[in-house]
Amino acid sequence: MKPKMKAFAIMLVALTMLLVTACSGSGGNTAQSLQEQPKTEAPKEEPKKEEPKEEPKLEKKELPAFDMGGEPVRFLTWGKGLEEGKSNAEDIRYKRMKEIEKKYNTKIEWITVPWGEGAEKIAQGALSGEAPADFVILDLYLAFPNLPNKGYLLPVDDLFDYNDPKWPKRIKEFSSFAGKSYGILEDSGAGAGIFFNRSMLKREGLEDPQELAKKGEWTWDKYLEMAKKATKDTNGDGATDQWGIVSYAPVQARQAVYSNAGSIIDYKDGKLQFTLGEPNAMEALRFLGDLYTTHKVAMPNRNGNFEDYNESQKVFNSGKALFVPGEIWEGSTRQDMTDEYGFVYYPKGPKATDYANPITNFTMWFMPANVKKAKEKAQIFEDMVPWDQLEEFRMEGFESSLQSPEDVEIAQALAEKVQPLYYDNIGDLGKKYTEAVLAFVKGKDTPESAIEKIKKSSQEQIDTIMNKK
Repeated sequence: MKPKMKAFAIMLVALTMLLVTACSGSGGNTAQSLQEQPKTEAPKEEPKKEEPKEEPKLEKKELPAFDMGGEPVRFLTWGKGLEEGKSNAEDIRYKRMKEIEKKYNTKIEWITVPWGEGAEKIAQGALSGEAPADFVILDLYLAFPNLPNKGYLLPVDDLFDYNDPKWPKRIKEFSSFAGKSYGILEDSGAGAGIFFNRSMLKREGLEDPQELAKKGEWTWDKYLEMAKKATKDTNGDGATDQWGIVSYAPVQARQAVYSNAGSIIDYKDGKLQFTLGEPNAMEALRFLGDLYTTHKVAMPNRNGNFEDYNESQKVFNSGKALFVPGEIWEGSTRQDMTDEYGFVYYPKGPKATDYANPITNFTMWFMPANVKKAKEKAQIFEDMVPWDQLEEFRMEGFESSLQSPEDVEIAQALAEKVQPLYYDNIGDLGKKYTEAVLAFVKGKDTPESAIEKIKKSSQEQIDTIMNKK
């Protein structure tokens, strides 16, 4: 992710101490509850009244204090530290931070570096013998596989009890590499889906994708149908100036693949495999290619690089496109839109049974391997989190980026399906993937040929880096 894409992420680091803009698998059944309407039948006899079951409450355990002797606990991030007066959530966290400083006789310090430099700082610290900070926030793909493979990260299995229900349900899955947990995560509210222009939807007389999603009918076919109707030459000059879809194709390709029960990489028989050439994934790539080259409902990626992302955001925010795939935090960049916008899942492909939420920009905290007093500092981290208020903070974050209760409901459901991906930093696999996708959406290759060209070398890199004994 480029620095511009981190604008909202920076705010959330300060707000919540951890942005997850991103997560594996498809946990939870929230989408099922959205799609199915309960059937009611008249009971044959009076049912027995049962006491309502209470939701399990987090047990507040006061951790024992100890004296750090004034030694600081340092957090390295690309955002600012906690400050008062910005939001309710940050005020609560700031107050808790000050209580922690007093309780443990320590000082919480925030070290700010440009986005993307955290991994480099950890590597430099490993060579110099001095950790750059006690906790470093990183996108998952910047941490895995390189940092644990080189021994630069500290396993945290013995520092945090991830069986405690206060932690995210699938934190072991999110944080693990080669059988050990490295990442630290207090909440997993990341989401990737599609923003849509709600005003254009009404102007064009199109169905609401959120209503379709509730019925399980938000599919590729509906997506294409609506995109075709929205793609127009509105001023009669012979050129399309209103698009059905705008996107940086490699971003949408990822969503399309996982929306059809496909994958880019996946474990099979205990080994990581390059799976982008398998049937479900290839079906998704053909669908994507057709959006650009056959149906011509997706604005071309004219630059063939990340500038196409920036261009897609400008076009959508100016009200000239119906759909733009993206992540929840990007809603913060749409606050000045004249048109109303909404947020929905990426539509289901024909092989999928549920909506998907693949995220590459999934952030966690990591501890460098040479952190001193790791056990004590881990307890301070844990004690600083206001566990009983995290759900409230998550909702506050969603509501700051999205416009309607329906948008927030979708975001909540996606949080249960979050699937973090880290293929981007396995050798140059991310680069190969990007080049292959751009080749076929620009009509320079076919999806089959483009993927076949990178298949062998990609698997060789995966075997060398990930499957070595």
